[in-house]
Amino acid sequence: MIFKSNKEKYFSEGEAINLMVSLSATDANSEKKWRGFYNSLSKTELEAEWDEYWKD
Repeated sequence: MIFKSNKEKYFSEGEAINLMVSLSATDANSEKKWRGFYNSLSKTELEAEWDEYWKD
């Protein structure tokens, strides 16, 4: 799956996860938590989360 920001930048799945981890890292387990969150969502739910995060 490829994600596109509102600035027309494209991200792979791994890049999107790394970006979200870097923007919200609060502890040593942040990456594991984000991967778990990512894997728990359907494609539609994940796209909705992505769109909500990147709104102006």
